Amino acid sequence: MEKKVPWIVRLFDPRMWLYDFVKWTGALIVSIDLRVKRIFAAGRKKTSLRGRYIVSSNHMSYIDPIILSAAFWNRRLGFIATNELFKTKIWNAFFRGVGCIPIDKRNPSLSTFKAVKERLRRGHLVCVFPEGEVTRTEDMGEFKSGVVMMAMVAQADILPVYLVKREKRWKRQIAVIGEKIEYAKCFQSPVPSLDEIRAVKELLVQKEHELEEFYKQTVKEGKR
Repeated sequence: MEKKVPWIVRLFDPRMWLYDFVKWTGALIVSIDLRVKRIFAAGRKKTSLRGRYIVSSNHMSYIDPIILSAAFWNRRLGFIATNELFKTKIWNAFFRGVGCIPIDKRNPSLSTFKAVKERLRRGHLVCVFPEGEVTRTEDMGEFKSGVVMMAMVAQADILPVYLVKREKRWKRQIAVIGEKIEYAKCFQSPVPSLDEIRAVKELLVQKEHELEEFYKQTVKEGKR
């Protein structure tokens, strides 16, 4: 059984002081430029964003972490990032300081999964871009299974989010938030099979595309 983290740590986590500093000092600029608007699909309530879960999002630009940090402004997010960003001492200190978790995309190590579990235990959220890289087209790229493996190890739900690419700079940035994929309903056995993991990944892909269609049909066409 996991040891509970004191409430004071959830309020102020000394390990995330740089994240908090960067986030709140840049809050005014982000709010003026991006003006992030959250749209909850299927009549979701904002209170449903509470709890322990992993955020899964499409990857449309290099500022996606900033957009998601603004969309989940009242939570601390740890982002899974390629270990290539941590090569120099300066960047290693910076990216770790702002909450990024390194991963070797070719050969993920156990330390990455442990870090995800620890972040969730401390009341943070963890964000994964299953495509693994920024997509150069409007279509989403192929999803990797890493996010599902992380959810399995941490026994956490997955929250799909679809970020809309802004057509004009003056328009608001939109984040479409879906329903959580519940861990307990997806994994029935203590050690899920590869088929189960693959099925959850396909379900996540389906949910992401549903959020994209939801935006196109109900928001972009002016129905909402």
